[in-house]
Amino acid sequence: MRIVRKPMARIAAPVVGALTLLTVGAVTAPVGAQAAPLGRACMFEAPEGAYGAGHAAFAVKVRGEANHWVYGSFGSTNDAPIAGWIKGGTWEKAHAYFTSVRDKDHENARYYTRYRCVNTKDGDAKRAQSWYGAVKKRGYNVATNNCLHMSMAVFKGYSEILRKDPRLGSATGNTPNQYYTKVLPAAHWEVSHQL
Repeated sequence: MRIVRKPMARIAAPVVGALTLLTVGAVTAPVGAQAAPLGRACMFEAPEGAYGAGHAAFAVKVRGEANHWVYGSFGSTNDAPIAGWIKGGTWEKAHAYFTSVRDKDHENARYYTRYRCVNTKDGDAKRAQSWYGAVKKRGYNVATNNCLHMSMAVFKGYSEILRKDPRLGSATGNTPNQYYTKVLPAAHWEVSHQL
Protein backbone atom coordinates (compact mmCIF):
# COMPACT_ATOMS: atom_id res chain seq x y z
CA MET A 1 0.00 0.00 0.00
CA ARG A 2 1.31 3.29 -1.02
CA ILE A 3 0.86 6.43 1.15
CA VAL A 4 0.36 9.61 -0.75
CA ARG A 5 1.87 12.61 0.97
CA LYS A 6 1.05 16.14 -0.09
CA PRO A 7 3.34 18.95 0.85
CA MET A 8 2.09 20.73 3.98
CA ALA A 9 2.38 24.13 2.31
CA ARG A 10 -0.29 23.20 -0.28
CA ILE A 11 -2.72 22.00 2.39
CA ALA A 12 -2.13 24.89 4.80
CA ALA A 13 -2.41 27.68 2.20
CA PRO A 14 -6.26 27.73 2.00
CA VAL A 15 -6.57 27.61 5.79
CA VAL A 16 -4.07 30.45 6.27
CA GLY A 17 -5.84 32.48 3.55
CA ALA A 18 -9.24 32.09 5.25
CA LEU A 19 -7.80 33.04 8.62
CA THR A 20 -6.20 36.13 7.08
CA LEU A 21 -9.51 37.22 5.54
CA LEU A 22 -11.24 36.83 8.88
CA THR A 23 -8.65 38.86 10.77
CA VAL A 24 -8.60 41.75 8.28
CA GLY A 25 -12.39 41.87 8.07
CA ALA A 26 -12.96 40.79 4.49
CA VAL A 27 -15.41 38.16 5.69
CA THR A 28 -17.99 39.96 7.81
CA ALA A 29 -21.63 39.88 8.81
CA PRO A 30 -24.18 41.10 6.27
CA VAL A 31 -24.27 44.87 5.83
CA GLY A 32 -27.82 45.09 7.21
CA ALA A 33 -26.73 43.55 10.48
CA GLN A 34 -23.91 46.08 10.90
CA ALA A 35 -25.60 49.29 9.82
CA ALA A 36 -27.46 51.29 12.45
CA PRO A 37 -30.98 52.11 11.26
CA LEU A 38 -31.43 55.66 10.06
CA GLY A 39 -33.48 58.21 11.89
CA ARG A 40 -36.37 59.79 10.00
CA ALA A 41 -38.32 62.97 10.62
CA CYS A 42 -41.51 64.05 8.83
CA MET A 43 -43.48 67.28 8.90
CA PHE A 44 -47.20 66.95 8.23
CA GLU A 45 -48.88 70.12 7.04
CA ALA A 46 -52.40 71.54 6.79
CA PRO A 47 -52.10 74.41 4.27
CA GLU A 48 -55.57 75.81 5.08
CA GLY A 49 -54.93 75.78 8.83
CA ALA A 50 -54.56 78.99 10.87
CA TYR A 51 -56.58 81.03 8.39
CA GLY A 52 -54.35 80.09 5.46
CA ALA A 53 -50.98 80.42 7.23
CA GLY A 54 -50.82 76.64 7.61
CA HIS A 55 -50.53 74.22 10.49
CA ALA A 56 -47.56 71.92 11.16
CA ALA A 57 -47.31 68.57 12.92
CA PHE A 58 -44.39 66.21 13.45
CA ALA A 59 -43.47 62.53 13.28
CA VAL A 60 -40.09 60.98 14.18
CA LYS A 61 -39.02 57.37 13.84
CA VAL A 62 -37.79 55.53 16.92
CA ARG A 63 -34.35 54.27 15.86
CA GLY A 64 -33.60 50.65 16.49
CA GLU A 65 -37.24 49.63 16.06
CA ALA A 66 -38.58 48.40 12.76
CA ASN A 67 -41.73 50.52 12.68
CA HIS A 68 -42.39 52.72 15.69
CA TRP A 69 -42.97 56.47 15.47
CA VAL A 70 -43.70 59.36 17.83
CA TYR A 71 -46.04 61.99 16.36
CA GLY A 72 -48.08 64.98 17.44
CA SER A 73 -48.71 68.70 17.25
CA PHE A 74 -49.39 71.84 19.25
CA GLY A 75 -52.54 73.93 18.93
CA SER A 76 -54.66 74.20 15.77
CA THR A 77 -58.16 74.93 14.62
CA ASN A 78 -58.89 71.32 15.55
CA ASP A 79 -57.31 71.55 19.01
CA ALA A 80 -57.72 74.08 21.77
CA PRO A 81 -55.04 76.78 21.37
CA ILE A 82 -53.24 75.56 24.48
CA ALA A 83 -53.46 71.92 23.44
CA GLY A 84 -50.50 69.80 22.62
CA TRP A 85 -50.71 66.13 21.91
CA ILE A 86 -48.23 63.36 21.31
CA LYS A 87 -48.79 59.70 20.42
CA GLY A 88 -46.80 56.63 19.48
CA GLY A 89 -47.45 53.88 16.98
CA THR A 90 -46.59 52.48 13.58
CA TRP A 91 -46.08 54.59 10.48
CA GLU A 92 -49.42 53.28 9.20
CA LYS A 93 -51.15 54.44 12.38
CA ALA A 94 -49.56 57.91 12.22
CA HIS A 95 -50.38 58.24 8.51
CA ALA A 96 -53.97 57.12 9.13
CA TYR A 97 -54.37 59.62 11.96
CA PHE A 98 -53.19 62.59 9.88
CA THR A 99 -55.34 61.43 6.96
CA SER A 100 -58.44 61.17 9.16
CA VAL A 101 -58.37 64.67 10.73
CA ARG A 102 -61.09 66.89 9.27
CA ASP A 103 -61.17 70.67 9.00
CA LYS A 104 -64.22 72.00 10.81
CA ASP A 105 -63.78 75.42 9.18
CA HIS A 106 -63.74 74.12 5.59
CA GLU A 107 -66.79 71.86 5.19
CA ASN A 108 -65.13 68.97 7.00
CA ALA A 109 -62.48 68.57 4.27
CA ARG A 110 -59.25 66.72 5.04
CA TYR A 111 -57.17 68.97 7.32
CA TYR A 112 -53.63 67.64 6.82
CA THR A 113 -53.05 67.18 3.11
CA ARG A 114 -49.30 66.71 2.70
CA TYR A 115 -46.02 65.76 4.35
CA ARG A 116 -42.30 65.74 3.62
CA CYS A 117 -39.55 63.77 5.34
CA VAL A 118 -35.79 63.54 5.74
CA ASN A 119 -33.48 60.73 6.88
CA THR A 120 -30.84 61.41 9.52
CA LYS A 121 -27.84 59.39 10.63
CA ASP A 122 -28.91 60.03 14.22
CA GLY A 123 -32.19 60.31 16.04
CA ASP A 124 -33.26 60.12 19.67
CA ALA A 125 -37.02 59.86 20.20
CA LYS A 126 -36.73 60.29 23.99
CA ARG A 127 -34.86 63.56 23.56
CA ALA A 128 -37.46 64.67 20.99
CA GLN A 129 -40.20 64.01 23.55
CA SER A 130 -38.26 65.99 26.15
CA TRP A 131 -38.04 68.99 23.80
CA TYR A 132 -41.76 68.61 23.09
CA GLY A 133 -42.44 68.84 26.83
CA ALA A 134 -40.26 71.93 27.22
CA VAL A 135 -42.04 73.78 24.40
CA LYS A 136 -45.49 72.76 25.65
CA LYS A 137 -44.72 74.07 29.16
CA ARG A 138 -44.04 77.54 27.74
CA GLY A 139 -47.64 77.70 26.53
CA TYR A 140 -49.02 78.39 23.09
CA ASN A 141 -48.26 81.77 21.54
CA VAL A 142 -49.24 82.41 17.93
CA ALA A 143 -46.10 84.48 17.22
CA THR A 144 -43.38 82.89 19.34
CA ASN A 145 -44.44 79.37 20.38
CA ASN A 146 -46.81 77.85 17.86
CA CYS A 147 -47.19 74.57 15.95
CA LEU A 148 -44.16 75.30 13.74
CA HIS A 149 -41.97 76.12 16.75
CA MET A 150 -43.10 72.83 18.32
CA SER A 151 -42.40 70.77 15.21
CA MET A 152 -38.96 72.28 14.72
CA ALA A 153 -38.14 71.84 18.42
CA VAL A 154 -39.05 68.16 18.17
CA PHE A 155 -36.96 67.71 15.01
CA LYS A 156 -33.97 69.54 16.49
CA GLY A 157 -34.31 67.68 19.78
CA TYR A 158 -34.49 64.41 17.87
CA SER A 159 -31.44 64.96 15.68
CA GLU A 160 -28.22 66.82 16.37
CA ILE A 161 -27.66 66.86 12.59
CA LEU A 162 -30.95 68.71 12.06
CA ARG A 163 -30.23 70.98 15.04
CA LYS A 164 -26.90 72.06 13.51
CA ASP A 165 -28.21 72.44 9.95
CA PRO A 166 -27.98 76.20 9.22
CA ARG A 167 -30.58 75.86 6.46
CA LEU A 168 -33.25 75.06 9.08
CA GLY A 169 -33.64 78.57 10.41
CA SER A 170 -35.90 79.86 13.13
CA ALA A 171 -39.61 79.22 12.99
CA THR A 172 -40.22 82.79 14.19
CA GLY A 173 -41.12 85.02 11.28
CA ASN A 174 -42.19 82.09 9.07
CA THR A 175 -45.64 80.64 8.61
CA PRO A 176 -45.93 76.85 8.46
CA ASN A 177 -46.76 77.16 4.74
CA GLN A 178 -43.60 79.22 4.08
CA TYR A 179 -41.42 76.85 6.07
CA TYR A 180 -42.88 73.78 4.38
CA THR A 181 -42.67 75.10 0.81
CA LYS A 182 -39.41 77.09 1.00
CA VAL A 183 -37.19 76.18 3.98
CA LEU A 184 -37.55 72.40 4.00
CA PRO A 185 -36.83 71.97 0.26
CA ALA A 186 -33.81 74.28 0.57
CA ALA A 187 -32.57 71.99 3.39
CA HIS A 188 -32.95 69.00 1.03
CA TRP A 189 -35.95 67.38 2.64
CA GLU A 190 -37.72 64.97 0.32
CA VAL A 191 -40.42 65.99 -2.16
CA SER A 192 -43.85 66.68 -0.78
CA HIS A 193 -46.18 63.67 -0.53
CA GLN A 194 -49.97 64.02 -0.67
CA LEU A 195 -52.15 62.42 2.00
